Amino acid sequence: MAEADLEPTASPPAAAKPTPVLTRFVAVALIVLLVGYIGMQARTLWGEWRDLRVELTRARNTTVVGYKDINPNPSYAACPGDWIRDEGESTLLWSGWKPGVGHGWFRVGRGELDAAHISGPIGRDVIQAIDHPVVEIGGGSRWGVIPWDTPVAGLMLDGVPCVYPLLVMRNVEVVNDVVHDRPILVIFRPFVPDDKAVMVYEPVVKGERLTMGSSGYLHDKKPLLYDRKTESLWVEQNSELTAIAGAMKGTRMARIAQPVLVNWADWRTQHPQSRLIVGADRSGGLPTQ
Repeated sequence: MAEADLEPTASPPAAAKPTPVLTRFVAVALIVLLVGYIGMQARTLWGEWRDLRVELTRARNTTVVGYKDINPNPSYAACPGDWIRDEGESTLLWSGWKPGVGHGWFRVGRGELDAAHISGPIGRDVIQAIDHPVVEIGGGSRWGVIPWDTPVAGLMLDGVPCVYPLLVMRNVEVVNDVVHDRPILVIFRPFVPDDKAVMVYEPVVKGERLTMGSSGYLHDKKPLLYDRKTESLWVEQNSELTAIAGAMKGTRMARIAQPVLVNWADWRTQHPQSRLIVGADRSGGLPTQ
């Protein structure tokens, strides 16, 4: 067949070009998918970062600082069923049990205590007050390992920056302290916000210093303390520490300060020569008055 007789081969049809509307739709869809993917990844990353922060905080809070002898002294003695009772002209409140001695009692005036306001008991001095503080000033073995964000209660007393880690105060509730020969009484209240939990009182009555211990009870959710001279029972009332039962009933101790709650790094930076309470010296046992 002659070459001239052949019909030319038909060219394939040209591909249709996407319309501008379709192009925009595809672009928007891709952007939406990309944003969604980034959003999902961001949520995942944020969750992981949040979990990491929780773990870091937990690790800091459980750092072994080595506060000295601030743990409770547990008693496993069974509390008698009549842990508060009237006997003659007195009301007796169980104070614990000692080997070779037996049950002990706080003895106050009849009717001076109302059982409806008292919770407990766990026994006297199971929560161990600090009577002889272990102190570091401007540095020390514990000073340098306290986590930077540890909450501490700090105050200036007669020109001396004093600081009490909240963990220490929670464990001991009471610090019988002396700053520049001035006695002070530092108390922790467990059922109020941390920034209002620590109070400082003047523990001098008629020219004589009183030291305090834990009775093992709460009175209207406030620590019920006892003084070691008369074993009267004291509780915070109207910004004062008040004896509500016993020989010193009605006696009051004035509140002299409410420390500020800050983190350790901020306080340490502002007061590098602070007097830091890091524990208790228990070698001499409980003081007597």
